[in-house]
Amino acid sequence: MDFMRTPTFSLWVTVSCLFLSSITAGQQGCPFDSKVTWIPFRSKWYTFIPTSGNGYNLEKAQEICKTSAPGADVVSVRDKEENAFIVDHFKQLVQKPGEIWLGILFDTDTDTFRWHDRSAVNYSNWVPGEPNEDTTSIDTCAVVETQSRQWKTVYCDEELGKSIICDTTVCNKNILSTALVITASAILLIILLVSWYAYKRKCLSPNGLNAIQYDPTERITDDCILVENEEMEYEV
Repeated sequence: MDFMRTPTFSLWVTVSCLFLSSITAGQQGCPFDSKVTWIPFRSKWYTFIPTSGNGYNLEKAQEICKTSAPGADVVSVRDKEENAFIVDHFKQLVQKPGEIWLGILFDTDTDTFRWHDRSAVNYSNWVPGEPNEDTTSIDTCAVVETQSRQWKTVYCDEELGKSIICDTTVCNKNILSTALVITASAILLIILLVSWYAYKRKCLSPNGLNAIQYDPTERITDDCILVENEEMEYEV
């Protein structure tokens, strides 16, 4: 009988599917117990906070993001697709042009812009003529204009019309449970492989029970082979 048609194999498959389903459900339930809505895009999660009243300066934007979820900060944009995603989704929420803070600061030590985590800005989408010597100083930050999708420099303490997008890669709510599920799944896979190997070696019956039986003829056969080998060596 084919091992894959046995009750043992069916049981392993059923349990494996349950484990995988729990992993998927955990990921879909990410990321946080929060009052704001988080939108997934590739490996990150985003929440969109339109301007309230006059708006927010960068310091206030960072404060809001960091208290909204573990590991969250003002959005950092790493490529063209992410830039388009945040602008397009924001425009669906706010039916008018606006400006969104970027988690970017001008580093006077290197005379370059860096993201809030000190990583280099490898992708940018500046408006023509930006940045320049007249618009870069220790208190220079940047926003993305929703109408043009382009970036421009502003003073970090500006507020008027400035909205916030927070992003994070952390999914702390399910880190432990996901790790346990993955570990259990790995153990289950090992058991399945061992069971399959044992079955192929005739050590398991089709219902998964140990079917090893002592056969005295096997011992006799082994002894005969050993004697024959010794006789051949002696003759040589």
